[in-house]
Amino acid sequence: MTNVKSIFDKTEFDMKISEIMTKQVISITPQTSAEVCAKLMIEHRIGSVVVVDEDGVTIGIITKENLIRHVIAQKAFAEQIKASEIMSYPVITIDKKLTLTEAMEKMFKESIRHLVITDSDGKVKGICTDTDIFKVVPQLIFLEQEYIKLIRERDVDENDKEHTNKFAGYCDDCRVYSDELIYIDGIYACPTCSVEQ
Repeated sequence: MTNVKSIFDKTEFDMKISEIMTKQVISITPQTSAEVCAKLMIEHRIGSVVVVDEDGVTIGIITKENLIRHVIAQKAFAEQIKASEIMSYPVITIDKKLTLTEAMEKMFKESIRHLVITDSDGKVKGICTDTDIFKVVPQLIFLEQEYIKLIRERDVDENDKEHTNKFAGYCDDCRVYSDELIYIDGIYACPTCSVEQ
């Protein structure tokens, strides 16, 4: 019997971060003013702009939080403040070939909401935000549940419908994830729900 855990443990089911990233990244130079940064964010309805050097390599990022903390809260003149003075650096990046799961792990570990996607030369290829991830995760959870269901159907011995083998997955009754599901009367139940059967 296959003990199913999650499709996130199986790289062939994990989408590449390049599939959900925003490809049109607004970049600026270190000399760009905070005022221009704010106007670009408003114009393009985005939460950040990427600061690049003359070779197009990412050297910093400016988010709404940077503007609030370093310009608004300080009552500074936005037109006089350079991007290099308020940007966050070094920039947390991830290679475009890596997966969504790896990107999520990095964002969680670094406590960031914006992740810059680069190629092997460090050139910006896209940006991924927590909002981008929130949009796609429900779909992945659904796919995970469907995958678990398929594996169960393949593994269950039709001649032995009731057995004591333990499975991992979502309980068919309460929808809670458990490592100790039991197959009873055609459904997979967690320890709590199996007692109620």
